[in-house]
Amino acid sequence: MKRYISPDTIFVAAISFIAIGLQGRRLDLLEANASLQAHRNEPLEEDISGLTNKINTLRSRRKLQNEVVLDIKAMNKDNLMIKKSIESIEARMDAIEESSAREKVDRSLVDLPFQKVGDWWVADNTMFQFPKGIVIGKKNTHCEYGDAVLSVDYGWEGEAVNCPSGHGSVAFGLANQATGDFATVTGGKFNVASGFASVLMGGRLNEVTGDSSAVIGGELNKATGTYAAVLGGDNNEAAGWSTAVAGGGNNKAYGSYSVVTGGQNNNANGDSASVTGGDSNDAKGDKSSIAGGNKNTVEEDGSYSSIGGGYMNVASEQYAVVAKDSIDKAVIKRIETLEEHSPFTCDADRCVSDKKTFRFTSDIKVKGKIHQNPDHTINIGN
Repeated sequence: MKRYISPDTIFVAAISFIAIGLQGRRLDLLEANASLQAHRNEPLEEDISGLTNKINTLRSRRKLQNEVVLDIKAMNKDNLMIKKSIESIEARMDAIEESSAREKVDRSLVDLPFQKVGDWWVADNTMFQFPKGIVIGKKNTHCEYGDAVLSVDYGWEGEAVNCPSGHGSVAFGLANQATGDFATVTGGKFNVASGFASVLMGGRLNEVTGDSSAVIGGELNKATGTYAAVLGGDNNEAAGWSTAVAGGGNNKAYGSYSVVTGGQNNNANGDSASVTGGDSNDAKGDKSSIAGGNKNTVEEDGSYSSIGGGYMNVASEQYAVVAKDSIDKAVIKRIETLEEHSPFTCDADRCVSDKKTFRFTSDIKVKGKIHQNPDHTINIGN
């Protein structure tokens, strides 16, 4: 708060200074005139006496005016002291306000739900709400974080690599992405969970695109069907509705509710079909099953059929059951030997040769037409 000298005071002071100057000048003139008259005309003593009285009166007034000036100076001095007092009070008020602000900060720190214990900040036993999410470790500047997410990202070569971009998603591990809403990746590396409410637990280069599906461990596994699951192994895929592949390698469950449990290169293509281990088995019929073995097939028409292992067995009709090998063991051995050394690659329908020249030391029985070419080669066709 600041005070100023009033205009009236300034005016009185100015008039007083002017009057003092004029009175002083007039007094000097009167004294000079009296002296002159005293020398020139002695009879004028009475007038001089009167002038002397006037001079004394003027001196009295001058003294009074000097006292007024002194009073004004005293008032100015008082005003200066008041101004200094006001400035002192304002400084004290500023200090009080600053102290009050510090007190509020200190009070807010006291109210925090954390306390420092050694090098640790320890939270109170209370609930916390984070509407946007939590990032522990490094922030991925290339990730568009979703809402209500959780990321634990130690980083790789100084850069953050996890990205929970789906709302309500979670990403742990190394270079994992949870892009589906409510998706979770809880470990491993280079995994992607893009299905709605999908789960990926560990492993490497696994992918879950189906809604409410899961991959648990392994490598290069895919759960692309809805409610599908792959449990370990490598290059496995659960593609049908509510399908499952439990381990093994290169196994596929395409039919709805189909299952492949272990082995390799097995396919469960029929709905509710199952393959239990073995190698290169194919359950195409609905509700069919193959219990291990090698190169066994239940055809599409073989619904409700079953093969109990063995080698190259085929069930092509409904409700068929193959309990043992349908081919003699000696024949199987011969076929295996031929396959091992043969220049042909065969499947159930035909054999395809390598690009080689063949010499036959005995007769050849051919079904179809034979066409001789000018270069003495022949074409065999229908």
